[in-house]
Amino acid sequence: MVDETALIACAAYVDLNPIRAAMAQTLQGSDFTSAQRRIEAAQSLVMDNATETSELTSPSSETQQADSFLTPVLIDEACGEIGPCASALGKRCSDKGFFGTSLLDYFELLNWTARQTRGDKRGCTPLSVAPILHRLGLQASDWCELVSNFDSLFTVVAGHPYRVEAERSHGTQRRFRVKRRVGELMHISD
Repeated sequence: MVDETALIACAAYVDLNPIRAAMAQTLQGSDFTSAQRRIEAAQSLVMDNATETSELTSPSSETQQADSFLTPVLIDEACGEIGPCASALGKRCSDKGFFGTSLLDYFELLNWTARQTRGDKRGCTPLSVAPILHRLGLQASDWCELVSNFDSLFTVVAGHPYRVEAERSHGTQRRFRVKRRVGELMHISD
């Protein structure tokens, strides 16, 4: 790949293969794609009805994220010099990222592209299917705040407030609590 356009086109091509082959209608249903794994990881943080993945146990613990083995989408320009940036935890090739935009923007690009009908391909996401943020139960501004302030919003356990408050510490059996702002962002009323 010689530029960002080619790189993102290649990533989208791979993530959209199940939809174009009419094996799935949505990104969530596109088995064995990085898009599906990234969506599962996002849902584990914000959805009451859990996916098959576990929640994060701390902001620095990536072992239970559905996408922990994938390089981040958003490139970390502060990671140092141009070139490879090996993963500090050894769980993936790089911690640097590969695209100059957010994961949310990548989801929206994939969602839009999946809805485009192509004469040479059998499948696409039907226009009747709600946009990806709606399917995830998110508003763009709330999602951005959750991601941007993750480390200050969550402490020991991260996830939907109902699920976090149902958890107990292994040692003392005390319940975990979430900050009020998390409930507001996830549209939970008191």
